[in-house]
Amino acid sequence: MNQAEFDAVMTANANWAWPGSLDGWKLSHDAIRFDMDNLAAGFSKTKEMLASGKPLAGWQVTAIHAVTKHFYHEVRMHHDHEEDIFFPYLEKKVKVPPKMSSDHKSLVELLDRVRDLALSLKPGAPEACLSTVEELHSALLQLRKDMKEHLEEEEIIGLPLMRKNFTSKEILIPEKELVADLKPSDMAWFLRPMKTVEEKRQAMSRVGIPDLIQTLVMMPAVRKDEAGLVRMYRELAAGEPIAPPAKKGFLCFAA
Repeated sequence: MNQAEFDAVMTANANWAWPGSLDGWKLSHDAIRFDMDNLAAGFSKTKEMLASGKPLAGWQVTAIHAVTKHFYHEVRMHHDHEEDIFFPYLEKKVKVPPKMSSDHKSLVELLDRVRDLALSLKPGAPEACLSTVEELHSALLQLRKDMKEHLEEEEIIGLPLMRKNFTSKEILIPEKELVADLKPSDMAWFLRPMKTVEEKRQAMSRVGIPDLIQTLVMMPAVRKDEAGLVRMYRELAAGEPIAPPAKKGFLCFAA
């Protein structure tokens, strides 16, 4: 596929009402990149603090465990969805490049390493924790490098191949199967990189989630994610806990 053909299939057209940059496949990759960048920032700050002589605090360990476990879950689910649902559907019309699937094995090995190192951490003195955090940070950077190359390959080769040979209506079939397998927390993860409520709602509409479900189920999950795991990412990068926002109370008026 030459550049002109690539540009033609990646822009909105008669078969696709939105550009490839807004496709669910691409947006799920954005969520993976978002997490990897935030993990890297958090691990880097933690390493810096330990190197300066500060101990590894309990809140840091809790946050590292939580964000790493969730990242692991989402990446494994993403790969499983590709292998079990998405790639077989694409194979009905096109030959999926074998490397798009075979890459998963080495990526999962790195992912396992990051998870195991993160979960081995316990609060303690810097001399007891620094080497593990250094190893964790290094493993994460290698995973991020390899994963970004893999995601970009899927976006440069797989995504235009899909858009050239399928319509958005046809791709909605496997997408609905994928979405049905997601919990609200998984959808909140998918929406993490998007900055506005409008962007999040538009993305959910494109994968067939009704407005009422968006309002009653998905958006509350987004707010919970922002107050929980996303906040933990910010805390790790800042090197200190962030006070939760004050809860809104009720105003009382005397008679």
